Amino acid sequence: MRNVNAKNFGLRSSDLTKALHNAGRLAGLALNTQEGSYKSALTTFGKFLKEEQGLRDLRKVDEEHVRAYGEYLAERVEVGSLVADSAHNYISAMNTAMSVARGNDDLRMTAVKDFGIPERSGVAVENKAISGVEHERITSSLNDRMSAIVELQRELGLRLKESCLINAKDVYKQALEHGKVTIEDGTKGGREREVPITSDSQIEALRVAAEQQGKHHSMTPSDQTYIQFQRELYREVGRGMHGERHHYAQDRYEQLTGVKCPVAAGIEHKERHDFIAKELNISKDEARKLDHEARMVVSNELGHGRIQITNSYLG
Repeated sequence: MRNVNAKNFGLRSSDLTKALHNAGRLAGLALNTQEGSYKSALTTFGKFLKEEQGLRDLRKVDEEHVRAYGEYLAERVEVGSLVADSAHNYISAMNTAMSVARGNDDLRMTAVKDFGIPERSGVAVENKAISGVEHERITSSLNDRMSAIVELQRELGLRLKESCLINAKDVYKQALEHGKVTIEDGTKGGREREVPITSDSQIEALRVAAEQQGKHHSMTPSDQTYIQFQRELYREVGRGMHGERHHYAQDRYEQLTGVKCPVAAGIEHKERHDFIAKELNISKDEARKLDHEARMVVSNELGHGRIQITNSYLG
C-alpha cells in the first residue's frame, strides 16, 4: 500500500519523472501501448514540470501547470515540431498517470477543447472560435489588464505569450503611423511577423492595452514574471484564449475571400472549393486559388511556418 501523502504520492521514486513512469505502469499503459511510447510521453511531461515549472513533487502539480503543458504541446504542433496525433497521445498519457497518482480525475484535460490542439486528422470539424457573446462574458469577468490582453488575442491573432510580452505602446504607435504592426516579443523561434490593421477595433484594442501597460515595457505586470502572470491567466480565463485566436483566423479568412471558412459555414474541408465557387459565382480553379492564397495569408499572420496548420482553425 503506497502512502499517497509522501513525496510524488508514494510512487516509489523521489524523482518526479520516474514516479510518472511508475504511475503509467500501475495504469497498465505498458500493456496498451508500446512501452517506449508512453515512457517518452511521460518523460516529456516530467521534464516540462521540472525545467519549465520548477517542480520536483507531483503533489504540487495543479491545474495551471497542466494548462501550461498543454499550451506548450499546442505550440509545438503549430510550428510543426510535433504532430497532432502524438500531442493527443501525450495528453492522454499525462491524464492517465496523474489520475492514478492523485486517485482522481480533477486535472484531466482534453487536447481539443482545453488546448486547441487539432483533431487527429489535423482538420477542424468543430468550430472553436469564441463568439461575440461568449467573448463579452469572458472579458467582463476579468480585470482591465487581462481583458485588454484577451482583446489583443482576438484582434491581432496573438498567442498567449505574445499578448503578455507585447509592448502595446510601441505597437499602438506603429498601427497609427504605418497601418500595420510588427509582432516580435514572445514569438516562436524569435520569428517576427507583420499583422495588418484593417479595422478600428484593432486600433481601439491597442489603445486600451497601451493605457493598461502604463510605464512598464510589456503587458505583464511589473511585479510579476511572465510565468507567474501566465498561471494567473490560465486560472482566470482557462481555455477561452484559444478560441480568440481561432476567431481572428476565421474573421481574416472571410475578409480575404468574401465567404465563411469551412468550419464556420458547416461544410467539410473537401467541399470548400465547390462552396466558394458557388457562393462567389466563380470557377472552381479560381476558388482553389483564392482559398490557397487566403490560407497563406492567415498562416503568416498567425506566425506559422506551414499552411497546413490553418486546417485546424478554418476547417
